[in-house]
Amino acid sequence: MWRQFNLLLHAIMFYSRIPIGKISYSEENQTQSIRFFPLIGIIVGVIGGGIFMACSYILPQAVAAIISIIAMLLTSGAMHEDGLSDFFDGFGGGYTKERILEIMKDSRVGVYGAVSLTILFLFKFAIYTSIDITTLPLVIIVANASSRFMVLVMMKSSVYVRIEKSKSSHSRNPISLITLLVAFIFAGVPFVFMPWQIILSVIPVYTIILILFRQYTQKKIGGFTGDVLGALQQLCEVGFYIVFLSVTSYI
Repeated sequence: MWRQFNLLLHAIMFYSRIPIGKISYSEENQTQSIRFFPLIGIIVGVIGGGIFMACSYILPQAVAAIISIIAMLLTSGAMHEDGLSDFFDGFGGGYTKERILEIMKDSRVGVYGAVSLTILFLFKFAIYTSIDITTLPLVIIVANASSRFMVLVMMKSSVYVRIEKSKSSHSRNPISLITLLVAFIFAGVPFVFMPWQIILSVIPVYTIILILFRQYTQKKIGGFTGDVLGALQQLCEVGFYIVFLSVTSYI
């Protein structure tokens, strides 16, 4: 039990900005802590959804939505949004594998990255103000948890391409089936509260996003990086929101 708790602390430390104090770090623990990645998504979603609900009692839904987005950015450290920005900068401005990897490693935000973030936040704002106030918190939780599980599927089915040491170097280590199973359970629990039509609709959408994304990155750089994983998480999250809005308009 202590071993699993230690892995959870590793996950909180690496995948969020929630302070946990000092822990006994190891790369092996960091690799295995990915099993709690969807749980981190639940935590981020609970914080974002809870703040949205609290603010919506005294503020317009649009203002509550913005505050919720900011709260989740602060909780997660905006690491996935940063990955999305770097992904579009790299793949938009690079024509060779080496150049793409070089651009993604650059901390500066380019035009492609800035545009992608602008579109992303416009999408989220529009979605958060289009969903019923009482339903949105659950939708945020499910989207954050399930989209993070797709990152593990990508890691399991592709290869890490960077050679040099980086903050995502542990991603080159293989993911065990038990790790994938634990992550699947955490990602699936919030779906218990979702209509079955949503579940049946989001599975093929996630699958299509993953296949197309994996094929594209495999062709361009031969696998994935931390930024690629961050971009995938954000695309799947937005994909879930779109599925939810589309399906609930007919049920």
